Amino acid sequence: MKISAIVLSKKPEVNHFLLESLSFADEILIIVDSSSRHRERSVAIQKGDGLLQLEYETRNDIKKKNKIFFHPLINDFSSQRNFGLQNAKGDWVLFVDDDEYVGTELRKEITEAINLDQYSGFLLKRQDVVHHQPLRHGETGNIKILRLGRRHSGRFNRQVHENWDIEGRVGELQSPLYHIKDHFVSEFIPRLDQYGQIDSKILVSEGKPFSWFRLLVYPMAKFKLNYIFKAGFLDGTTGLFLAYLMAVQSLSIRVFQWENKN
Repeated sequence: MKISAIVLSKKPEVNHFLLESLSFADEILIIVDSSSRHRERSVAIQKGDGLLQLEYETRNDIKKKNKIFFHPLINDFSSQRNFGLQNAKGDWVLFVDDDEYVGTELRKEITEAINLDQYSGFLLKRQDVVHHQPLRHGETGNIKILRLGRRHSGRFNRQVHENWDIEGRVGELQSPLYHIKDHFVSEFIPRLDQYGQIDSKILVSEGKPFSWFRLLVYPMAKFKLNYIFKAGFLDGTTGLFLAYLMAVQSLSIRVFQWENKN
């Protein structure tokens, strides 16, 4: 079975450690937001099907070609992932973000899992890491995401916090997908506006409109959930900051709902 690794990124220059961790894949597709200011920095441009496609040789130890595609994000992350599915050639597809890393144990599990006929996809345990410290608590401390699946088994939906709707049996791998969050505060702030505006509209469409109760109660409840009930305090200062930022995110979504309503 062949496998395609798809990396979603804001720029074509992906961390070489990530590329090396994906060396087991038969191809690596890097899907770059076409509004990125980095697009002119790439080389070997060729046009095809109305989209900009680039190819370049990877590091010698990887010994294969990466394919870089520019595709407009337009506040729809599912569209980016579905575009990757359309352009992948492998029987299986592994999705990773440019701030994630596939460890040796997970690589071994993946290469074994894709030969199991009874499964259409696999959940991966994502392990947040901040300055070499694994975060084991809070609501992200035990998160499982569907990132490995057969290419023709389903599509992604929802503009943000997207879901991969796969038909068939879904298994679970044991080794973690590492999520490097060394700059989680500086990266989180700009995302408040982008994610908050999208989430506020999605929640309304899902029957969860603005209310003063949600505005006043949900952010504080989010902080208590992460820091106290899910033991974020055991992750030290980082756990406190993350719980606080998750509460701010919850607050910002309700503020955007109020703003849109008025």
